[in-house]
Amino acid sequence: MKISMINYIIEEIYNRRQGTYRMRSRKEWLYGVVCLTVICSLVSYGFTAEKGYAESRQELSLKWLQKQLDAPVYPVYISLSEEYPVEPIDLLSGRIDVPALQDYSLRDVPYITTDAYGIGGFSGELKGTWGNVDDPSRYSIVIYDKTDAKYLVGSALLEEDGSWSSGNMIIHGIPVFELVDENGRVAAVGAQDPVKTVIEEYEVKIYAVSDIPYLQTTLPIREDGYFSTEDAGDTYYGLKTGKKEARLVRKSDGKIFSTTEIPKWPLIRSYHVPIEDPANRTGVDGRSWIYDNALAVSAFSMAGDRARASSILSAMAGLQNKDGSFAFSYHIYTGPLDKRKRSGSIAWAGDAAITYEKHFGDPTYRNMAIRAAEFLLKQQNTVTGSIKGGPDVSWYSTEHNIDAYFFFRNLGKLTGNERYTNAASDIEKALLTVHWNQAEKRFNQGINDPAEALDTNSWGAMFLEAIGRTDLSSHAIAYLDHFKVNDARMELSDNPFSYNQSYSSHVLLSGYKPYGNGYDGAPEVVWSEGTWGVINLFLRTGMNADSLMESMFALQDADPDGGLVYGHEGHAQAPFEFHVWPSVAGTAWQYMTLKDPEGIWGAD
Repeated sequence: MKISMINYIIEEIYNRRQGTYRMRSRKEWLYGVVCLTVICSLVSYGFTAEKGYAESRQELSLKWLQKQLDAPVYPVYISLSEEYPVEPIDLLSGRIDVPALQDYSLRDVPYITTDAYGIGGFSGELKGTWGNVDDPSRYSIVIYDKTDAKYLVGSALLEEDGSWSSGNMIIHGIPVFELVDENGRVAAVGAQDPVKTVIEEYEVKIYAVSDIPYLQTTLPIREDGYFSTEDAGDTYYGLKTGKKEARLVRKSDGKIFSTTEIPKWPLIRSYHVPIEDPANRTGVDGRSWIYDNALAVSAFSMAGDRARASSILSAMAGLQNKDGSFAFSYHIYTGPLDKRKRSGSIAWAGDAAITYEKHFGDPTYRNMAIRAAEFLLKQQNTVTGSIKGGPDVSWYSTEHNIDAYFFFRNLGKLTGNERYTNAASDIEKALLTVHWNQAEKRFNQGINDPAEALDTNSWGAMFLEAIGRTDLSSHAIAYLDHFKVNDARMELSDNPFSYNQSYSSHVLLSGYKPYGNGYDGAPEVVWSEGTWGVINLFLRTGMNADSLMESMFALQDADPDGGLVYGHEGHAQAPFEFHVWPSVAGTAWQYMTLKDPEGIWGAD
């Protein structure tokens, strides 16, 4: 019916244009007008729906980025009974939400009780009860007088009726009771309310945090979720100076299922690492690369989210080194982690402050950007004009210089300072000469380094477009075909080097890999960050990117929270490391590209 309507209208239009149009009945004429109106509405709806579809993807990306800036959410809730002081203490307790635990079982443990627990200067008969001991003849109770140290003062046997008694004794300090087996191993420590049944698979680790967390003791968890240092055992000597924190840990692999820790630095977590991933226990889930923070600031600024953008920038300003540089990565709980200084990331950090000021008219963080620029100027080669990768290296990266070009260009425009404008001009000349591979019509990875890297040519083409060198950008764009990956499948894997038990897709994916010739054994991975860089380039140059975007949306569909996995498959072998984890890099590039492809690095 719809096809016949369309054919009817086309025939009418054709006849009219050819001069052979003949008036049909008024009913037929009105029918045709109605049909044409409906079709136009459908076409208009199609454009609207397509726009709405992209906007929904954009919104999902933004919500995921917001989630990554919030404090981590763990599958189980844990809390301390009170806000404990920083000073040394003996007693600490708390509770976990037992119903939220995964696959746990209960185990009865030996115990002893005593009415004299914690009583100093005791004189009289020491006695109590015992339980959950299979063979009482293999155990005994050892009694100590604890003053400056523990002094052995007596022992007692386990009676068949579940009691024990030492007879009359004098204790000058505090009596300590331990249930020991025939080999002298401590099975339980006496208490008024001893632990009798514990959760077998989990335990709570208590830390005192000063510069870093220091493990103080490990506690069993009672059946109702309660834990206390009263159940710590014979090696417990109190908690030292520091903020007291508790972590719920699975015994089998050391993975953290909850923590009372509060992030020290409001930085964005670069990845969401699934709880069952073997890498989860390494702390990478709390790691934050400075480049990712710069991306997040730019994305939040473009979204009009001043509070989040400012929050990250304030943290960055507090972490900026005295020389204006930044560490390569941080941890949200402890601060600087990888302290190497890399020029590209530092340029991104400075440019993020400029993006923020551009959107909100707030110069609060301009000085941070200026200090970063002054650091980078010290890395600039006076002969070539190229920016060195960092103070500890001798190489000159093309990608880093593209980053630095846009940063200095934007800072020069913002401040009117010719030093920064001239620095951008010198970098531009370096990129067009010592970084450009004239023979192959592409950018090298760096000076005297002809290895093939995707970003040097996708971002490089953006640079060439920005300065009006479309004669060269067309070659850089054409060279991107060397990095194309087609018909890739995102599947689950239990291989330690490609582990992924969380994200999969039935869609055959296309995109771009990060490396080409010059990288032996480089993975053929659909790289979301790099692919969105290409999409951004295509959109700003009027090229079609529909199929690429559909593949990226399929990657996004694999995460119910709307994040974009870093790569479609894992590749953890050194020196390459790609994981199937939702990432800030891929998700931020998607958001910024859908919001406005030229929202960063626009034309001069």
